[in-house]
Amino acid sequence: MRLFSRGAIALAVTILLGCMAGAVAQQTENIPQQNSDAIARKLASVLLERQIGAKVPAERFGAYEVDFNLDGFSEIYVYVQDPACDGVKCGLFLFVLEGDGYREVLGDIPGARLTDPAKVGLGAFKRKGFIDLQLNQTLASWNGERYADSSTFPASSLDGTAFIAACRKNKSSEQPEEGEAERVTSECQCQFNRFQTIGFAQADLDTYAASFSENFVYPTGDREKPWQALVKDAEDAGTGCDVVSGKSQWQPAYFNHGDQQQQRLDFDAFLDACPVQDFILTNRKTGSPDRALGLCGCLARELPTQGVTQTGMDLLTQYYRDEISDADIDAQDSELLAAHDKASDACLAQFPAK
Repeated sequence: MRLFSRGAIALAVTILLGCMAGAVAQQTENIPQQNSDAIARKLASVLLERQIGAKVPAERFGAYEVDFNLDGFSEIYVYVQDPACDGVKCGLFLFVLEGDGYREVLGDIPGARLTDPAKVGLGAFKRKGFIDLQLNQTLASWNGERYADSSTFPASSLDGTAFIAACRKNKSSEQPEEGEAERVTSECQCQFNRFQTIGFAQADLDTYAASFSENFVYPTGDREKPWQALVKDAEDAGTGCDVVSGKSQWQPAYFNHGDQQQQRLDFDAFLDACPVQDFILTNRKTGSPDRALGLCGCLARELPTQGVTQTGMDLLTQYYRDEISDADIDAQDSELLAAHDKASDACLAQFPAK
């Protein structure tokens, strides 16, 4: 089977990341979300067993797909129950696919695993691409590899005179409305404060301030990539300030499960067969067992959005086991392979680079 086409939560600061079946049971039935959770639980069972060194009974953990770096590809958020939790083999886990493998990214923060799931929330700002997490009293930020206590990050002390002036001029309209000057000043001050928090260098701040001028010459060549990274950090700071003020919000940190009516499906057999299939494991975008697992998780989530039923999922499972051929599938469901290919295209389009 080809992995390419056959022809060639609204997010706000106060949103809590609910865990465990009790919270789900109180909600109205949401079959697409239930399918997503079932996939997350299957992937989590594999990742937890490797992390802990032993299989975790299904009744002891809940797992959810989240998207804290807003790249369209899920991270796996897990809570393992244990009345006598030691903070090592139970509690909170967050698995992120980067490079060739999944990494658990909360374990380096003292006490993070022991955080009450009801006291986990999303922060207003992003750092290095990931949204901050509020773990009870600890604000956790991304350090480029994992989450860490934000109080351990170095800050900078900057002269913001030029930036504040340029920012206010850039944001002010030619015919200001009442109260606009105060609002603009507050927004620019918030961004400046954030630049210091994330450790901007004075030269970077001055360059960014200069970019508001019509005569600014945008960097090219070897300087273009660092400039783009600087602009992304500045834009994230601006969005975070808008979130704080209630003016805007980040795009949802959950997934759009499509508008196709879905059935509640069993994905376990498919997710056992898919990652070990040679054309998945050796695809140029995968190339490792963990990346194959992540891609298969995405496929499982996308297939129901293409109208695939349990019968279709079972046929695809047989195909991934090399038990039936393309012709066998077409004879039973002439639209199934086309639906699979659309799901494959969607997943490969958002699959993280190595």
